[in-house]
Formats: sequence, structure tokens, C-alpha cells
Amino acid sequence: MAGHPFKMKVPRGWLTVPFILLALIIASCAPAPATPTPAAPTATAAPAATQPVASPTPAAEPVRVGLLADKTGALAAYGYAHEKVANAVVKKINAEGGIGGRPIQLFIEDTESDPSKATVKARKLIEQNNVDFLVGSNTSAVVLAVAPIAKELKTVYFPTAGGALLTEPGKGNRYIFELNTDVRQETLGVAKFAMNDLKKTKWVTFVVDYAWGWDQENRFTQALTALGGQVLGSTRVPLGTADWLRYIQGKVPAEAEGVYFANFGTDFLSFIRDLYAVRQDIVKFGGNYVLSGQDIEKLGPPAEGMYVITGYPQYAEALNNPYDREYRKAIGMDDFGREEGTGKHLVPSYQWSTWEAFYTIKEVIEKSGWKSKADTPKFITTLEGMCFKQSIAHPEGDKCIRAEDHLALKGAYIEQVKGGKLVVVKRIPPEDMTYPPAVNYPKDQPLQ
Repeated sequence: MAGHPFKMKVPRGWLTVPFILLALIIASCAPAPATPTPAAPTATAAPAATQPVASPTPAAEPVRVGLLADKTGALAAYGYAHEKVANAVVKKINAEGGIGGRPIQLFIEDTESDPSKATVKARKLIEQNNVDFLVGSNTSAVVLAVAPIAKELKTVYFPTAGGALLTEPGKGNRYIFELNTDVRQETLGVAKFAMNDLKKTKWVTFVVDYAWGWDQENRFTQALTALGGQVLGSTRVPLGTADWLRYIQGKVPAEAEGVYFANFGTDFLSFIRDLYAVRQDIVKFGGNYVLSGQDIEKLGPPAEGMYVITGYPQYAEALNNPYDREYRKAIGMDDFGREEGTGKHLVPSYQWSTWEAFYTIKEVIEKSGWKSKADTPKFITTLEGMCFKQSIAHPEGDKCIRAEDHLALKGAYIEQVKGGKLVVVKRIPPEDMTYPPAVNYPKDQPLQ
């Protein structure tokens, strides 16, 4: 049978199988398609506990920042505002390229407005979440409790309370930078306005009976007396008192021309109601907290004409500048200091300091060449004595950080309730609110 070819009938379709297998082999050996370059990282609302704000995985190592927010407890309204601002500023900075090309990763913890719980949360942020910087708490007691932890763990801390008097011996340290004015600055400004602008020399004080109220009482008395004025009487009232009338009656002498007070929330409402029942003619002047969260237009005659010192005006028309307009738009705050869509009060007198703290971190890192926590001494020495001009990064206004005690040299605003609205009647310049340093951190606390 040689030379006679063997013939076999092949079923239809079999000849295509080798080609299919060959194609599959070639495909499996081909390189994988290119992964798309991640978009600029953006922040979303932070979940509970210390879960970081979500953002696309960046190529660069993030700068980790921990926020101590008073999300529950007595100052929950403040915590809500600070958290909202923190998320907004992280989103903006990351969308603009981050910090030297590195995104911010935000971790949030609830202090519960409780110093004992806040210290645990602060250690968790630093030791477990490895944050590079710490920001927050509008509670002075929390700030004072966290301050020594920042020093112990060598972590730069930006509180947002203002009332802790961190420039006094034994309270602050070289790792802490407060951008808000403190009680001593504010009462200096109030006393000068009372004496020079209002021409009122005889005053009484009413404060809530805890550390913040005591500081307000003592500092106002010292400032007014130094200027030649008189405090005729001082009264401390337990926090949460519904009936202030029994504390007011008999405590406001006929010769008293003004009353300086420090309370907030329901205490404020009870106080102005009962003071109005006793002395409608007296000048009323409140500390920085007092109008936060209040519906000004609903306060009525008891609040009409009262003055208040504030770190940031509640109404946009008081500022009328492009930085404020852009800032309000970025954080979702309307022209009356409320959250767009919900109407919640966003306590503008304090929450701006969270925004500026993040931009300060960015600017100091980029100026100092900071790369990691090993460079913290370089960060601190760069920030000591540094000045900032008003901008979208610093919408509150110009300010400098005094090197000796880290005091923010800045001004404030005097607002007055007129016709159910808040009107700015004066911008207090920094020089009217500045006092000599009592400590020298660079000299007394050398960095290791």
C-alpha cells in the first residue's frame, strides 16, 4: 500500500480547535492592561471611631492627622461643626495636590466632651493610628488634659478651644499651637472697649461655675481694674441652672452700668431672660461662647442691644470679602452661619480654627521640609514666629505665632444684637489684645 495515502473523514469544526487553543495561549501570555492613574484623592465624611477618611490609594505616603471632635456630650454642636470643617478642608487640600504631593489622611475620634475619655482617644490616635499631627476639641478641659500627652508623645497639637490659657506656666508646652484667641486676650479687648468706647466704668460679672467661667471672671476683673474701672460684684452660677433669677436679684447694684457674663446654651437663655426682668437698662456684654448656636432673630427684647466678642462673625455681610465667601461655600455654611440644607448652627466663632490648622500644617511642612515625625523639631521651630496673611487658607485674618509662648497674635470682633440681627461694631486690633509672655518655650523646653 506504499504510495497510497491513508484517507480519513474529519468531522466538521474539528480543524478550528487548535486555532482556538493557540489564541487562548497567546492571550494568557500578553501583558495586563495598564492600571488607570488614580484621581486626586478626596475626603468623604468620616465613619465612626478612627476609620480614616476614604480616598483613592495615593502613590505618596499620606500625612496623617487626627481630629479630636466633641461629637457627643455637652459640646456636641461644636464637634459637629469642627468635623464638617475638617472633612471640607481635607477634601480641598487633597484636590489641590495635597501637601507637597502627599495627601492628608484624616482620623476622627469622639471626645464625648469628657477629658478622661479624650485622653484615651488622643493616645489611640497617636500610638495606634500613627497620626503625625493632632487637631481639636472645643472643650478647654479636654485640651488641658491632652496637652501633656502631646508633649510626652512628641506630637504637634492644634487645640480649637481658646479658653485653656495655654500660655501660662504649667498649662501649655512647646508642642502646642492655638490659633484662637484665649480668654485673657478676649477680656483685654472687652475691657478696653467697655472703658474707651462705651465709657462704662462700673460692672458686675455673672459666669458659669467651672474653670472657663472662673477664667472669664478673673481676667475681666484684672483687665478692667488695670484700666481704672471697677467690678462691683461677681457671681458664679452652677452649669445647667434653669432659674438664674435667684442669683441675679440683689447682685446688681443700682450704680452698676454694665454686666459681663460667660455662659452658653440654655444657661444663656435663662440668664438674659431673668436679667431683663431685673435691669432692662444695663449694658450687657458676653464672652466668646455666649451666642453660639442661638437663633438671634428669636431672642427678642432680652438680648436686644447686647454685645459679644467673637473670633469670626456669624453673618457674611459683616465681612463681605472674597475669602469669607469662598470659605463658607467650601464648608457648606450660609450667610447666617448655618449649615446649608439643614439649618444647623455651625459655630463660626470657633470652627474656622480647624480649617486654618490644616492649612498651617500644610504651609509649615512645605516651608520646613518636614518629611516625617522625626522632623517634628524642624516643624516647631519653623512655626515659632511665623506669620500668615488673610487668604482662603486663613480666612479669619492676619496673624502671627509668638515664638516665646505660641500665642496667636490676632484681632477679634465686637458684635451687637440690633433689630434681631448681629452687626459688627468694631474690629479689635491685635495690639489691644496682647499681653506680655509669661513663659519662654524655646528657652525652657529645648527639643531633643
